[in-house]
Amino acid sequence: MTETSGPICCPGAASKRRDHINLQRLSGLLVLALLLGILPARADGPDDEYLQIYSIIQKADELNTDGKAAPAKAKYQEAKAALAKFQANYPYWNVKLVSFRLNYVSQKVAALAEKPPEAKAAAQTSTTQVKLLEPGAEPRKVLRLHPNPGDKQTLAFSMKMAMETKVGEMETPAMKLPVIKMSLEVTVKGVAENGDITYEMVMGDIGVSDEPGATPQIAEAMKSAFSGVKGLSGSGTISRSGFSKGFEFKAPSDSNPQARQVVDQMKEFYTELAAPLPEEAVGPGAKWEVKMPIKTQGMTIDQTATYEVVSLEGENLTTKSTIVQQAANQKIQNPAMPGIKLDLSKMTGKGSSERTFDLAKLLPTAGTGKVHTDTAMSMNMGGQKQAMTMKMDMDVQFEAK
Repeated sequence: MTETSGPICCPGAASKRRDHINLQRLSGLLVLALLLGILPARADGPDDEYLQIYSIIQKADELNTDGKAAPAKAKYQEAKAALAKFQANYPYWNVKLVSFRLNYVSQKVAALAEKPPEAKAAAQTSTTQVKLLEPGAEPRKVLRLHPNPGDKQTLAFSMKMAMETKVGEMETPAMKLPVIKMSLEVTVKGVAENGDITYEMVMGDIGVSDEPGATPQIAEAMKSAFSGVKGLSGSGTISRSGFSKGFEFKAPSDSNPQARQVVDQMKEFYTELAAPLPEEAVGPGAKWEVKMPIKTQGMTIDQTATYEVVSLEGENLTTKSTIVQQAANQKIQNPAMPGIKLDLSKMTGKGSSERTFDLAKLLPTAGTGKVHTDTAMSMNMGGQKQAMTMKMDMDVQFEAK
């Protein structure tokens, strides 16, 4: 849906509507599905139970990010009790990971006992920096989103992805993944006096198309990961300047671990649909820069996106944008690989996109985007450290239905 790069399990950024970030989340989603086909299959047992507990922690983190202290604290307490029971039932299962999570949720419970509800959400918003570089030609206007309550949009997406990996001295040939097609529907639920927009999103059809040259096993793994995702919904709030003020995904309690992992990725995908807009009035040729940290699957990426107004006529806006991303020297914990430790040494990404907007609507109406990322990391597998590199290319197209 937008520019993204990056590792997910490796891990995993924002064009207007922060499309670049969306690509990041989607690339993460696809790599997760890929891993489900490459890594040994796991039987029901402690691995699946741990993922279910981790989904509770993720829900608590979402509530905490949205400034909902009381329900977040309750969820953290629920996760803490579940982890204690899990630890008693499986005392030798990934001892360090379980201890880490117990310590994490205990600290969250303690912090929420004294932290103001809005503190974390405000801190998150303040990390995004928007700077006008060029105001553009006259006539100029202030760009603000102004949909009406009840407005609906449905977007259809097509995503292609290719990757090359190297583990140790073993290099695998370029891998072509099946095309993913998906749709989503967004409904504007309300618009506050200050312009904040509340909305609901529902996941539509999502499927994997047959693609010449694609590996059948990977296609099947991806289909399995996406099963049960259709119909999942979430709600959030976006300011009229395009800043996300939180998003909550509703994942069914009986959903399988793979679907929960997909939901975690989709949550970020949905959250970044908005675009940070400049405060100043702009015209054709205007440029602005957005700097922000992106947090995904335990990794923090520094991103700089530059946007340019190609045309601006009434409510219709067309932009082109570029992104540059980098991350280095981080330890990554990915719940999809509970027995494997990842150390990121370097990740770089760059991409470009074009988008068409109607400022009277919440989402862009059409767009394309491409991104390339290079990732270097090491994996601790059974006490042995293996170097791994990955090159990834993604091509996304979408339009209103």
